[in-house]
Amino acid sequence: MTNQPPTRPAYEIPSNVSAEAHAALDAAHAAHKRLGRAMVVTAAAAVRDILTGHDPDAPFDAAGVELVECADGGLFPSGRYWTTADIERTFTEAVGEAKAGNGIYDMSEWTAYLNDDTRDVWRPLCSQLDDRDGRPAYRLGLIRAARALDEPAPAECPLSAMVDVMVCANDVDRYPAKVDPSDQRDGYVYPWFDLDTVRRIAEQTQADAAAYGHDSIDTVHVLEGQGAAQRHDGGMEVIRYAVIVVISWMYLDGEKREQAVEVLQPNEEGWYAVGGHDWCWYALDGDLNPLMPFRPESR
Repeated sequence: MTNQPPTRPAYEIPSNVSAEAHAALDAAHAAHKRLGRAMVVTAAAAVRDILTGHDPDAPFDAAGVELVECADGGLFPSGRYWTTADIERTFTEAVGEAKAGNGIYDMSEWTAYLNDDTRDVWRPLCSQLDDRDGRPAYRLGLIRAARALDEPAPAECPLSAMVDVMVCANDVDRYPAKVDPSDQRDGYVYPWFDLDTVRRIAEQTQADAAAYGHDSIDTVHVLEGQGAAQRHDGGMEVIRYAVIVVISWMYLDGEKREQAVEVLQPNEEGWYAVGGHDWCWYALDGDLNPLMPFRPESR
């Protein structure tokens, strides 16, 4: 059989496919945020119902509840909770084994939606606990969780409330950063860096990529420029600009090529979160030993 060259395309691609794909991704992201907010409030309501026997007007005392990450990424209530006085208790102690078991089962149907898709919502409301049977465990703050529908997104922790610490991601290079101790994933912190430190990170990542290949190292780039603006007194003021770009070279030729370049946005104080949890930054103590999970008092 002779292979004949095609005389026309087998099918046509709509010209608006890229716009539709981005619109769908934006809608999915918004839906995950909405779902996450609804589920953390539902989790708080479930704790109240367990402790009050489904009486919404009855008094109860709970400020935190333990959730354990399952193999599928969803969270499961262990039955452990904390009072507003930070006293650790269990649902079984509070309401008996049968009611506690039924309540945990009902609650788990909702907390299963607290997974990787909704992590951006529930994780900032949690503090890291010691692992449970090798699984990550978290303490969900119920007071903030109950207000999640009133707060479109969890408030970013201000720099003044963060902790100064040295961080590392490769056992070699160490940088000063600020971290929120409650924002950890599997013991890895989410550091914020000032611009001078970002320049150092950029220089090192570019040197590493040149030495070991761009297909295994994300590089950071600081693009700087300046302009001028007129002051109220009629004089001119020099305005300096900095744009922080992260390039994931291994994505450029694959399905994730549209995610290969990321422009980082500074927080209100002008600091940048380079790499986030994905780079597996970990905190160091005074002797430069890893602290995982990070607890400020252990430094």
